[in-house]
Amino acid sequence: MKILHLINTLSVGGAELHLLTLCRNLKHHGVDVVVAYLREHIKGSRSLRLDFEHAGIHVVDLLADGRYDMRFPRSVVRLLRSERPDLLHTHLPRADFAGAISHWLLPSIPWICSVHDIYGGHWSGKWTLPLLNCVWRRADTVIAISHAVKEWLVQERHVPAANVRMIHYGIEPERFARPADDLRQAWSLEGRAVVGSIGRLEPRKAHDCLIKAMPAILEQVPNASLLIAGHDPWGYGKDLHALIAALGLEEQVRLIGFQADIASFLGALDVFAFPSRSEGFGQVVIEAMMAGKPVVARRIPPLTEIVVDGGTGLLVEPEKPETFARAVSWLLMHPEEAQHMGMQGRERISSHFSAEKMVAKVMSLYDELARTQYDQKSMA
Repeated sequence: MKILHLINTLSVGGAELHLLTLCRNLKHHGVDVVVAYLREHIKGSRSLRLDFEHAGIHVVDLLADGRYDMRFPRSVVRLLRSERPDLLHTHLPRADFAGAISHWLLPSIPWICSVHDIYGGHWSGKWTLPLLNCVWRRADTVIAISHAVKEWLVQERHVPAANVRMIHYGIEPERFARPADDLRQAWSLEGRAVVGSIGRLEPRKAHDCLIKAMPAILEQVPNASLLIAGHDPWGYGKDLHALIAALGLEEQVRLIGFQADIASFLGALDVFAFPSRSEGFGQVVIEAMMAGKPVVARRIPPLTEIVVDGGTGLLVEPEKPETFARAVSWLLMHPEEAQHMGMQGRERISSHFSAEKMVAKVMSLYDELARTQYDQKSMA
């Protein structure tokens, strides 16, 4: 079987890392994989192109950097005709749009699109949602990466429920079980209680909520430090730096930029905090849990699908820095309980969110669509 994956970028992000994991494991199952992308990377992040190539995956640059460049669908159609895959699988809105056009021109190639987020008020392209409604309805199958995304697609975007398959992200446990480097020493954090978070610097990720929680955390745990990892594509970091300065937290809070080695970053933490206001899934949450870290997260779907409140971490109410402060402080002051939650989290990820489970479900869907296509050709 040959699958052509099409994605907006190869810049490090949840959807892109998911695709890398998926493709690596599809290769292990003997699937021929080609990955085409419209844009290689976003400023401040890094490209995953070499990671794909090192895994033996053929990658194709469609040279469609411009957001409003409408020439790329023709490039996708040409690529489909030259590669002749058994199935097209698209990821993220621009790629989904190209998938819809390709499917219209080449209906004999089954088309799956994965919807990786709940595209709402935070999304700059929300004006395209009426068009995307039509796009997603044209797909042979839509993969929703969480129950929350599936509910949004069915209830708000009116995609037929029978056409939506929920498949959670999965990760390769061995990549997060042990950190590669001791960053506590490198960052002069010996003797500190370290809280960390990961996410692009943008209002949606609610880093401001976590920063506002720090004064209350420091009252309970005076040696606490907060590290926020993530690139700053839109310059929002200046607002966060201003907030840090206004609260007098320059010594306790650091914005450390994009981190290529997530396993080592997570290994340096005592608690992983994730205050995001909206998510499609929460890739970094399962990575933190696989690294054995207790998680404090906002009580919103789909994070409620991942974190077991009181078991693998603590879920707190939205838009209340004081609730984050109480939860983080409690975990820092109760290290044995925190360690136990971290171990429970690792077990949960291994049993529920492994790459092996994810790929088995995706492969089953591929086989189902391939059989349907074969039957249709046989009857023609």
